[in-house]
Amino acid sequence: MYGSRFDKQTQRERTCSLVHGTWRCVGAKIACAGACALMVGQLLLPSVALATEYADPAAATGEVAAAPVTPTVAEDTAAPAPVPVAPAAPMADAAPVAQSTAEPQQGQQDAPAATVNDATPAEQNTPSDNAATPANDAIMPCGVTDATENPGGVNFNTTVVDHYTDCVLPGNITLEKGQSYTYDFPDVEGGMPDEPLCELVETKYYRADAVSGTLAEVQDTSMSDVTAHFEPVGDHMRLTLTFTGAAAGGSYRLTRNEVLYIGAALTYTGTDYEGGAIIVGDPDDIFNAYQPGSSITLNETRDDYYLRYAINSEITLVASENEALHNLDVNDVKTDYAPGEAPRATATIPAADADKYEIAYECWEEMELDMESGESVPVAFWYSDPAKYTPGMKKIDHFEEGKFYMYSVELRLKGDNTVADDCEMNVNGHWAHHIKTVNGVFAPNADNMLCEQPIDEWRAIDVIEINGATTTFKAGDKPVFTANVPTGSNSLPQCEYWTGSDGSEVNSVEFWDQHITNHIDAFKPGVTYRYGIYLKPARGFYFTPDTKLVINGQECGYQMGEASVVDPESGWIYTLWLNTDLTFTPEATPAPDPQPTPDPKPTPQPEVKPEAKPEVKPETKPAAKPVTTTTTTKTVEKTTPAKKPDAVLVATGDTTAITVAALGIAGATVAAAGVAATKRRKR
Repeated sequence: MYGSRFDKQTQRERTCSLVHGTWRCVGAKIACAGACALMVGQLLLPSVALATEYADPAAATGEVAAAPVTPTVAEDTAAPAPVPVAPAAPMADAAPVAQSTAEPQQGQQDAPAATVNDATPAEQNTPSDNAATPANDAIMPCGVTDATENPGGVNFNTTVVDHYTDCVLPGNITLEKGQSYTYDFPDVEGGMPDEPLCELVETKYYRADAVSGTLAEVQDTSMSDVTAHFEPVGDHMRLTLTFTGAAAGGSYRLTRNEVLYIGAALTYTGTDYEGGAIIVGDPDDIFNAYQPGSSITLNETRDDYYLRYAINSEITLVASENEALHNLDVNDVKTDYAPGEAPRATATIPAADADKYEIAYECWEEMELDMESGESVPVAFWYSDPAKYTPGMKKIDHFEEGKFYMYSVELRLKGDNTVADDCEMNVNGHWAHHIKTVNGVFAPNADNMLCEQPIDEWRAIDVIEINGATTTFKAGDKPVFTANVPTGSNSLPQCEYWTGSDGSEVNSVEFWDQHITNHIDAFKPGVTYRYGIYLKPARGFYFTPDTKLVINGQECGYQMGEASVVDPESGWIYTLWLNTDLTFTPEATPAPDPQPTPDPKPTPQPEVKPEAKPEVKPETKPAAKPVTTTTTTKTVEKTTPAKKPDAVLVATGDTTAITVAALGIAGATVAAAGVAATKRRKR
């Protein structure tokens, strides 16, 4: 009876009226309907009596109209028949009465027009000059619809109770760039409305002001550094803070002091009577139905609910680095284990990069040559992270003399750091190939070691001798690698490679070659290619900056690549990537000229006649001079090269010159045949 809850917005609009700025539910009115039911019934009885008294043919004249639907006209009374006054009628009991009036009312609307218009006896309560007043208004003096200042004696006593839910944030909050912080405020007292008011959902934007050290609210989202989103979730409000701007890191004060109205709920609490009965006198006398001085008061409680934001928090912004990493360094890897020593995790990273990445794990693999495939395969393992071992895996407890071991390392990125596509990785100062992983990079074969006894004396390599290297190619040739070293050499080639002036590359070892994107499949004309070779010294030896390079018997200059490993103290070179001075640039191969096909029946062409005639006529004019094969041959020699300009030969080519010569021979032959025929005629 005294419980309260929120009604949906649409239901309030349909069933409530706005009185003094407050939504009052119709249930409260219906509670008083029981108290006034007797009065309404007595008001309606005279009309019924009149209808019964004049139930004769004279009713059709319109002087006194029978009104069978009159009891349903009183829309605001919500009472179809007289009901005894029930003290302290509960709101829940009165509600069905209001609902029962809906069907008779609809029936009145559907009734014939003559029936509705006949409900004129209600004019007895209205001025005679206002015949158009609706029948529904005939009982307005009863005071049921007027909820507060009603002369009919029904009043409302409303007690207002305010409820505040405080929304307070923790004193210190850290926001990282690109990440969100979510905080749920306490549940709203009385519960959140089923359909929360739209003003409860808010998005506010703040700019970090370094001068004042505060987060100042702004309207322009492009200027904001922090976004605050307020929204109802269940019976509470939720705040989501997001650091989205480009503000510098630091601490800023966020404040909000504001009260937001949520809604109200009415609860019926009882009824008070004063002055005795409200309805007295003759029930048939509708003008004597109200007892002056009598009144009824309906008591109710209105609970108003508010959100009270009291935010005063220190927001620390952490500006993370979003730029991709271009260099990764791993230092202090021990690669000189003596026989019997156990592997240890020794790798470190530079202190300056400690917030960007870290060592995920280190690995040593014992390698053996597979006789079937001809490749080295791992047969035993050691991991700095025990979780990397799998069941049945053979572990390395100590290094054994004469065995070959390969070192690998994986790095784990921190925060939202990423690795650039052109990132370089160095292990102990020398270049190491690496592969991107889900949250870092993995460097397989970052280093290797042949476990042997310590070396008592190290010796320098004075000359690197390379034999049999193929150093020149023609355009369209595919790369081949043929270099070797003399037997017993202390210089051990690891790979050969070519680099082009167009950025192309090719390597003799698949391990490196498979990761080249701009690959040299065939040498191109016009591109300059440089020869390179990667070497390691034999055990106990090292290279120096003065080491000479001899390729195919000729001394060759070179530049040491950045991936070479150099001891910074002694200057000894342990691995040497050489970019030599041997270069070549293939030329385009000229296309061969097509050979002409001789015409079995050559015919003179108009464009060559002027050139051929001056040469032929002087030889054929003397009729008595015999024409011989020798004369014909001489004519051809004069006609072909003598008078054709060089520019024409360049433009036409060898084919045109041969054609002209052939035409000259044909012309001479025809001329000789004509002379012979003339001689036969003279005979």
